[in-house]
Amino acid sequence: MTSVTTPVARTPLVDWHRRNRAKISIVNGWEIAVAYPHDDEQAKNGIADITGRVVTEMTGKQTAKSLSLVCGREPMIREIVETDTHTVYRLTDSRALAFGATVLSGGTNVTGGWTSLALWGPNVLTLLNKVTAVDLRERTMPVGRCSQGPVFGVNTLFSRFADRIELHVCPDMLEFLWEVLMDAGAEFNLQPTGFDAYQKHLNATHSPSPSGSRPG
Repeated sequence: MTSVTTPVARTPLVDWHRRNRAKISIVNGWEIAVAYPHDDEQAKNGIADITGRVVTEMTGKQTAKSLSLVCGREPMIREIVETDTHTVYRLTDSRALAFGATVLSGGTNVTGGWTSLALWGPNVLTLLNKVTAVDLRERTMPVGRCSQGPVFGVNTLFSRFADRIELHVCPDMLEFLWEVLMDAGAEFNLQPTGFDAYQKHLNATHSPSPSGSRPG
């Protein structure tokens, strides 16, 4: 991990995090919320802003070949594959996204077009069912699968991991989505957490982070 003194990018939620007493650090050129005062309490239901990874988009006829090189095989449509360096989403026959630390060869850097949230805890699915009609039941979207649909009109990429749900949206809608989720999660005591607490959650559940480190 390399820290720099001048950010080249910032999550759209930086001002919200600051207003709510989060500690902001610059990591790999990104301003991110790394800690909240209540993080040591280990929230039962947590939400974290995990924006900050490089996003590669692969499109066209070469998508299947590119995915085979990255993943060691060709993923199914709507499948998520985690490699040592990237989390790859196969969206269609000819389109895929990869979140990681670097731009993948043969792809296009679309980092500025995506922001990400992670939610975990026993009430997360109930919370999400309040704000979306997307069928998130495990039999419909099992672990290692993704789906797209609206949250209050915001086109969202949903992904299920063994210990969390991740949501990916365009930057312009991130703060709106965050506030919708915080409102919906109030009855479940949903707590915003810093990236360090999110990382501890992943370590405790023995699940790798999307990029294997802080976003970069």
